[in-house]
Amino acid sequence: MATELVTAHSGQNHVGSDDIGALYAGALGNGRFALDVGEGMAVSMTDANTLRIGTGGFLFDGRWVRVTDAEEVKIANGTQGAFRKDLVVYTYRRSPSSGNVETGEWAVIQGTAASTETGAVPPEVKQASILDGDLEVQCPVAEVDLSGLTPTARLLLSSVASLKSVGDSVSPRGIIDVNKTGIAYGNVWAEAYGNIVVVHVAAVGPSSNHSAWTSWKFGQLPVGYRPQKSVTAAVYSYPSAALIQASTDGNLYFATRDSAMQTGQNLDGTLTFVRA
Repeated sequence: MATELVTAHSGQNHVGSDDIGALYAGALGNGRFALDVGEGMAVSMTDANTLRIGTGGFLFDGRWVRVTDAEEVKIANGTQGAFRKDLVVYTYRRSPSSGNVETGEWAVIQGTAASTETGAVPPEVKQASILDGDLEVQCPVAEVDLSGLTPTARLLLSSVASLKSVGDSVSPRGIIDVNKTGIAYGNVWAEAYGNIVVVHVAAVGPSSNHSAWTSWKFGQLPVGYRPQKSVTAAVYSYPSAALIQASTDGNLYFATRDSAMQTGQNLDGTLTFVRA
């Protein structure tokens, strides 16, 4: 039967790991991802030969692998004056001869040493996928770089965002009025949606005249509404051109270009950025 109502009572055992794996892969992504639980699968070298894999869990072609206690994996010694890259992999196996029992275990694949750092390359891992029905699949979890006798480790798994963090990233965070100065009259306000901030300016002219190629502060954003890096956007300011700038300390500036700005000119525009 090619079509199955999986989440249903059928009077017999019919839900398999392949069903759940396909569901996870479809909902969270077809790949290998660390989830934000426990220690997040953080890796570190506790000595020259021992890699520690922290608690957490990861999705492996839809399969949920959980590390409830930190694991330790042994790494072979390096060689003085040589460089090597080893891979720590989690190996999945399915055995048709034993009723398709599935197992998993940690292993280290040793790379080939080289006399230069750029010459050392990680060992090859066979391209395979549990979702394709392959019987043995290796998931590279960490890489250990050896410079002489000194090893360093890094996690290879990318992270997958939780539904909560995705929701927070687009949820409205509020609209605020910005304390303004140097403006004759009008409004400056900011609104935030998750990590995105939009600054709106609907004002009339600077409170004093400004010559070409000058700038002046007209407000300051509070903490939580400030950019990661200084950003600039063009604004409407008939008859001359102007820019609006936001700095990392929250200060907001207008900047003229090749013509002066007189009191009473319109200043209208928006500035959008990712907040710090």
